Amino acid sequence: MAADTKTFVNVLRSTMSTCIKTDEDAKEILTIIGSVITNAVKNKDTAYLEGVGEWRSESEGGKKKIIFTPDRVLIEAANE
Repeated sequence: MAADTKTFVNVLRSTMSTCIKTDEDAKEILTIIGSVITNAVKNKDTAYLEGVGEWRSESEGGKKKIIFTPDRVLIEAANE
């Protein structure tokens, strides 16, 4: 089952209920995270989200590839 935006919104609101009061607040946080990652890979930089992983871009044959390297915490959680 794929996690959609609503799933992320629900998790953000339930785990950070004192800070995130509305679905709109949670969606804004997701938008910001996505923008940080997008801007980093566009600028040939990296974006790292602790517990999730790292995104970076590499050029290969004139085409840009996005590389995701999962954090050890994410790998361990997936293998539980």
